[in-house]
Amino acid sequence: MAKKIAKEYFLMHKDIPVALMEISEDGTLGNYRINESEKDHIPLGGQMNEMKFHDWWKDRAIPKTRHGAKTALQRLGYASTNSALVDNLALSLSDCYWIKPRDEELSWNEVNLFTNDFIDTFGEITINKDQIIDIRNKTRFSCAASQGELQKKWCIADDGRRYMVKGNYGQSYQQSLNEIFATKLHERQEYSNYTEYILTRLKVEDDLEGLGCLSYDFCSENVECISAWELLQTVKTKQNESYYYPLKKVCISLGISEDDFTAFMDYQIMTDYLLSNTDRHMNNISIMRDPDTLKILGFAPIYDSGNSMFYNVPFEQLNYVRINDIKTHSFIEREVKLLSYVHDRDLVDIEKAVLDFAIYDMDLVERSIRIPKLKELYEKKLNNLHLFQKGKDLWKNRV
Repeated sequence: MAKKIAKEYFLMHKDIPVALMEISEDGTLGNYRINESEKDHIPLGGQMNEMKFHDWWKDRAIPKTRHGAKTALQRLGYASTNSALVDNLALSLSDCYWIKPRDEELSWNEVNLFTNDFIDTFGEITINKDQIIDIRNKTRFSCAASQGELQKKWCIADDGRRYMVKGNYGQSYQQSLNEIFATKLHERQEYSNYTEYILTRLKVEDDLEGLGCLSYDFCSENVECISAWELLQTVKTKQNESYYYPLKKVCISLGISEDDFTAFMDYQIMTDYLLSNTDRHMNNISIMRDPDTLKILGFAPIYDSGNSMFYNVPFEQLNYVRINDIKTHSFIEREVKLLSYVHDRDLVDIEKAVLDFAIYDMDLVERSIRIPKLKELYEKKLNNLHLFQKGKDLWKNRV
């Protein structure tokens, strides 16, 4: 078996070298050496030990499970998403980390995606399947670090703002419409710390026009995000332990007040419950940090609520949904039990949570028969949350 050829790269935080790493052509991290004088700038997720550092690097690549990833890799000539990561200097629109070849003179100002033009070629292929724009003919740097399995594409608006376009699974547009529905819920609640999603049109297979959604980047050169999953790599957790309390401990240790932690989680848990969002995993919660001072700025705006409103439940099964027995990817498996973490039950205004379902008329799949059922289930959730606010512990009743 041929030996993998490795090159040396500096792991950079803007223009601060934090480690010297050996990385093979396929993106595998070998030996590395920390710059002790700048160890505070080491990614939080990689600070505990060598294994955590290697895991942080692996997690930086686009997931190979993203829809369309295999085709995109083949068309661009990459062996893996890890090799694409290296070729594009591990740049991201979520933070200020990147890798610099040891033998090249490059600066953050020259390469960062927040101020330099780019085309997200990988996203172009997964969203617009028949269109190929080879970024390497235009600019060297793509966006090869973006989490999540759904098709995504980063773009630059006329005013320079960066925004992400997301597609959907299958023929339905419901995931995108769910993001618009969630946006309306937060807007009606007069809650400020959420990501606004906007409906957009995009080309899908056979040159047809479909629906997607877009949101503007809440990160910049001055604000970067750290996921809850990365934060949890800084502490030891017990097997099958809920992540809620370990995450709370980490956030407080970093400077987030207990009141701010509780208020954010209370609101997010209750609105996710109403939306039946089953995908609030630890990469869908983040905090924000100043990359220069390393000061924690608070929680990132609530984002990624598309996997909600029973988007993956066939119509014929909607009648059999047991709303107090829904499973979710979050702190714990059972959705209704998440409400047991809530301190301020009145933080969500039930009356302002009554929403118009007309947005779902734009979907193509089963809309005439599916929408009334979605509305019925949502109203059951509203009634349940009302009972919860009156003092009923819903998780004690499996109905």
